Amino acid sequence: MSEMQQGMDVELAVRGLVEALRETPEFRALWEAARAINHDNEVQNLLQQIRSHQSALQWGRGNGAEHLRALRQLQAQLETYPSVQAYRTAEQALRALFQEVDEAISRAAGVEFAANARRSCCG
Repeated sequence: MSEMQQGMDVELAVRGLVEALRETPEFRALWEAARAINHDNEVQNLLQQIRSHQSALQWGRGNGAEHLRALRQLQAQLETYPSVQAYRTAEQALRALFQEVDEAISRAAGVEFAANARRSCCG
């Protein structure tokens, strides 16, 4: 089999894996949870306030201690919203699924897949 054919086979396998993952209950739950957050005006307002304080801290505007205090308070408040809690739960479930997929690929390949798939300093 030529390198070109192997490359095409790998690409087809990757596309199939992506499609299969998109159909999982874990992926669908995260997708729906993200949509719920995007439509939750209170959560969006909190996120905007959080981004504002993060920007102020990043650029050294205003009182850093006050921005940090407000940021922590807003982040804690954000985590109390049911839509955010549902998102966090769905995110953890999808992360666990991805870890299982990584382990299956690693077993089949005979090497740690994710650890070796990261970009190195050399390319």
